[in-house]
Amino acid sequence: MLFLLTAFRGELYSQNTTTFIPEEVSRLWIEGRSNINEFECEASRYFGEATLVQSDDELDFQQAAEERLYLQVEIEVDGFECGRSRMNRDLQEALKSEQFPEIVFMFDSAEFIGFIEDEENENDIFEVEILGTLTVAGNTRNIQFATKAYYLEPQRIRAIGRTTIRMTDFDVEPPTALMGLVKAEDELIVNFDLVATETEQICQICPHLQSNSQ
Repeated sequence: MLFLLTAFRGELYSQNTTTFIPEEVSRLWIEGRSNINEFECEASRYFGEATLVQSDDELDFQQAAEERLYLQVEIEVDGFECGRSRMNRDLQEALKSEQFPEIVFMFDSAEFIGFIEDEENENDIFEVEILGTLTVAGNTRNIQFATKAYYLEPQRIRAIGRTTIRMTDFDVEPPTALMGLVKAEDELIVNFDLVATETEQICQICPHLQSNSQ
C-alpha cells in the first residue's frame, strides 16, 4: 500500500532496510448495508509494517516490490467499533473472533499504474495495483485493489484506497439480528487511509532478518 512508495522512489542502492509504521491518524474501516440501514465499523486496534530491504542491484518497480518488500497488516476483530455494542458482538460472532482473533493481509506483488493529476495536491500522486492474500475467519483468499499514494514529507507517506469483499467468500455468514428480521448484505467495502512514518525499528516480518538478530 502506501509503503510501496519507498520502492518507487528508486532508493535501492544501500545495504540497509527502510521500515514504515502507521501513525495514529491512520484509519481502517469497513462499510456495509443491511435490509434496513447502512453501517460503518472502524478498526481501533491493528498492527501494520512495511519494510523495504535495500540492495545495490538496480531494480524496476515490480521487481523491487516482489523481491525486496515485506508488508503485512493485522487487524484485531474485537477492536472493530460499529457504534453499537450489539452490532460489535454480532460482527465478532460472524467473524468467529474467539477462534480467529485477527484478520491478516499479506502482500504478494504490485503493479505501477501511473501518475494522477490533482490540482489540489502539489505532491506527485501515483496509483498502484496491489495483489496479496486476505485471511478472514481462518479462510485465506487472493485479493487485489488499487491504491493512491504520495509523500507528505521525505520520511512520511500516505495511501488511500478501498476494495469490496464478500463475506461468504470467506465462509462467513452475514450477521443477523432480531431473530433474522435484520440481515446484513454479503458485500463489505474495506477502506483505508494510512499515514506512515519511517522508523529505525527492525523488521518484525522479514524471516531472514529475524534469524540474523537471534
